[in-house]
Parts: sequence; structure tokens; C-alpha cells
Amino acid sequence: MSPFFYNPWIWFLICLVCLLLCTYLPVKIKDPVHRKIASWVILVPVSLVLILYGYPVGIELFRRLAIHWN
Repeated sequence: MSPFFYNPWIWFLICLVCLLLCTYLPVKIKDPVHRKIASWVILVPVSLVLILYGYPVGIELFRRLAIHWN
């Protein structure tokens, strides 16, 4: 993976935006039909970004932090 993706600020911003979308949209959308569409079109891909990018990069960043801790 590119060093750009291991940047802690990029990781933090991507995870923050994804978590905000996952928590804000279901609360904001009141119509069940629109909520279901939003779940499939927005929330599932956003959750996949968190699972496939957020967790592995977070583990790597905190591993580096633990190794280089003085």
C-alpha cells in the first residue's frame, strides 16, 4: 500500500467521515424506503471502506507507534 494511505491524518479523516455517515444518515432519514436505499447505496460501501481500509491501516499505525515508543 502507498505510504500516502498510512498517513495518520488521512486515515483519521477517512474513518471519521465514514463513521459520521454511518451514524448520521440512518437517524436523519425518516422514510423507510429511502433509508433502505441509503443503506444499500451508501452505508454498505462506507462500511466496507471501514472494514477493508480503516481497520488494517489502524492496526499498522498503532503497531508502528508501539514499536517506536520511547
